[in-house]
Amino acid sequence: MNPLESPYFENKEKPEVLYVGTQTPNIQELKPMEGRHRGGGEGPVIFSTPDKALASVFMVEGHNDDWTTIGYYSDILCVVICMDREEFITRDKGGVVYEVPSDTFDYNPDLGMGEKEWTSSEPVKPTKETKYPSALDTMIENGVNVYFVDKDTFSKINSADDYGLGILLSMESENRRRNQVVKPLESLV
Repeated sequence: MNPLESPYFENKEKPEVLYVGTQTPNIQELKPMEGRHRGGGEGPVIFSTPDKALASVFMVEGHNDDWTTIGYYSDILCVVICMDREEFITRDKGGVVYEVPSDTFDYNPDLGMGEKEWTSSEPVKPTKETKYPSALDTMIENGVNVYFVDKDTFSKINSADDYGLGILLSMESENRRRNQVVKPLESLV
């Protein structure tokens, strides 16, 4: 289906380029994978985003909802990582952000992250590949607020009525620790 005819497109201007973050370098063609969908009969898809910062989060090895939470507070992108900071840094092998043409991608405002999360059910060839030695450094350089938490705090954040904002406001982000705060959450209060 032509994305411009999609019932979800709602006349939103489609970006020319989208970004895909991954651990895997040298991919010649990205393919929809089984198990990569958001439910509702969506089927296998390739996930992408117009936000390079958001793509950088997906360079984190083995990211999933069991130990990472990704979200926006207003326009501030945050990732909460349920892991000891030093262990994460030891395991951080970096990754790749691919640029892909948006031709076959569309977004659904009712699924996932809405207009920040675009999907394609067709294979796509990347037009550019940029390798990064550290996912953590890349996230911070792209303006992602990163928080390392223990299991109890992670659980509280995921069950909080305010989506964990109050908890995160009481914590020191990795950005602040490095004195690289781009958009502090404090600006929301």
